[in-house]
Amino acid sequence: MNQDISRDNRDEMRDIIVKSATQVFTRFGFKKTSMDDIARSIRMGKSSIYYYFKSKEEIFQAVVDSEADLLRIKVNKILEGSDDSMSKLRAYVKLRMDLIKQLSNYMEILKNDDLMNLALTEKIRKKYDDEEVTIIRRILEEGNDKGVFKVKDLNLSSLAIVTAMKGLEVPLVTSSMGVESLNMIIDDMLDILFFGIVKR
Repeated sequence: MNQDISRDNRDEMRDIIVKSATQVFTRFGFKKTSMDDIARSIRMGKSSIYYYFKSKEEIFQAVVDSEADLLRIKVNKILEGSDDSMSKLRAYVKLRMDLIKQLSNYMEILKNDDLMNLALTEKIRKKYDDEEVTIIRRILEEGNDKGVFKVKDLNLSSLAIVTAMKGLEVPLVTSSMGVESLNMIIDDMLDILFFGIVKR
């Protein structure tokens, strides 16, 4: 039981560090943030932080995971909802692009090749890319089963949709685009996906 209490305290302290680090990374960016900055933000000694995290990179990974968890909660509501597959796909893409604009640390890891050593960057990117392809595949597969979609290659189609969304990330985050403009772009992208560009 004491071990459980100790684990709870450790988890609680890790959460505190991650929440503070999120603000520090958002303010200074990954490169300019030091372990000293993170330690100062929670009034801890730097050596104490190393008890919970081995490095700045590990803290950043935890920050990205924490922010991505916000997306997962909302995504699950869409996936488990009663909407048809086309509506689910629209809702997912809009939710995903809207949250990307808000989740600055998650966005930074996706867009900045110089953020940290390439191996870690690619590891984090691959984790979320694979997860996203799985989400899209699930929606497409449901649509196929219900006769809404006619997708021959679920994996390739899922990857194509994720790639299209990733292409919109940097323009979205670096522009002052409003919600209405974003929704119009997403609707156009999805209309092309659903109906093609050839006049029938």
